[in-house]
Amino acid sequence: MSKLISINPSNYKEIGSVEISSYDEVRIKVDLAHKSKVVWKNLGTSKRVELLRAVFDEIKQRKEEIALLEAQEMGTPLTDALIDVDGTLDYANWYFDNAEKYLAPEITFENENEIHQVVYEPIGVAALITPWNFPLANFVWGGLQSLICGNVVVMKHSEEVPLCSKLIEEIMSNHSLPEGVFNVVYGAGDVGNILIHENIDLISFTGSTKTGKQIYKIAGEKFIKAVVELGGSAPGVVFEDADLDIASKNICFNRLINQGQCCDGLKRVIVHENIANELINRLKIQFEGKKIGDAVNKDTEIGPLVAKRQLDLLITQVDDAVQNGAEVVTGGKSLEKELGGAFYQPTILKNVTSSMRVWKEEVFGPVLPVMTFRTEEEAIELANDTVYGLGAYIYTQNRDIIERVSSTIQSGMVSVNGANYIMPFNPFGGYKDSGFGREHGKYGFHELTQVKIIAKNK
Repeated sequence: MSKLISINPSNYKEIGSVEISSYDEVRIKVDLAHKSKVVWKNLGTSKRVELLRAVFDEIKQRKEEIALLEAQEMGTPLTDALIDVDGTLDYANWYFDNAEKYLAPEITFENENEIHQVVYEPIGVAALITPWNFPLANFVWGGLQSLICGNVVVMKHSEEVPLCSKLIEEIMSNHSLPEGVFNVVYGAGDVGNILIHENIDLISFTGSTKTGKQIYKIAGEKFIKAVVELGGSAPGVVFEDADLDIASKNICFNRLINQGQCCDGLKRVIVHENIANELINRLKIQFEGKKIGDAVNKDTEIGPLVAKRQLDLLITQVDDAVQNGAEVVTGGKSLEKELGGAFYQPTILKNVTSSMRVWKEEVFGPVLPVMTFRTEEEAIELANDTVYGLGAYIYTQNRDIIERVSSTIQSGMVSVNGANYIMPFNPFGGYKDSGFGREHGKYGFHELTQVKIIAKNK
């Protein structure tokens, strides 16, 4: 059997391996899922929640183990990984606490003779394909609501985090879920391709826009539903009256979280020309103050990128900007030789133009391109100058500007002055090339179900 090798991006050392799933193994697991779907559906929401809560009790007990593995395998700084596990548990608990409310039948019409009810039924076998940047959270965001709804899941995690995937599979198997309700396959894109061509009823995919579009075409050909959460290049629009203390701290956080490897993270700053220098100076101080190091060290604030290939891509994106006239305010260099892993300096670029790759492409790394504007109209035009539309950030104290810009930015989610829209009760998803469908809240529950109307006599 071929092995999928897990490499620690902090030092490029092998930390383990798993067997890559064969074609036959993928088919067997899909068949197992089909055999379990009626049993899982008929358990009902409350029983499914009861069984899954027990799984997450174990996840809570093994929090430190999970966080350490995320630090070793993905490069998330250990302190951040611990926070990530806590936040993921908050999402799971919200789903558990609210599932019966949002999956309960809804009366749409009633008189003395008839009652009409909408019911939410599972779709069937869901293929879940998740990325590497938040290993546990991606499983929960992409798969837990589906399981609660009564779907059964076959998951393929990214090839960059096979050990995290194996740990999730182990914990799920420790509990009395019916056989076949949750299944895991291992490998790269070729295994994912096998999975989505199997006899499945639903695809949940999080990842690149290029791959997402290919998957969406396959779903269309199969005539099944696909929920695809794709890339992002969120603008941060800073108006002249913004509180720069709030803005700079929030921009720094949303650009550097997880080394900049966050789909809806703030990836482009658009700042009024009159305050640009002050904002850049504040950001420079904060970027340069971050401690870079091995992800397992508790005082590390910036760990490595997930892999050397990600580092190499980031280097080419920054080099393109510099060669075409961008100025490096701070950073701009790989630290691979100095630190022995996939490290890159937190970087700020100014004099950026819209033809540069750091503006046109999604940048998955700690690099912040900055452009200036004079008018509100120009700011909106720059904010929307992207194929993506996942997140957006606005900084101003003017309520009229907030209303106008929030309604004009082509984005599924908007944060104003640092307000955090990433909550389990809020929908998560985007416009344009950032995908289709929504996760979380009642929206996520309904996205993953068949909606049926039953009209009957009393």
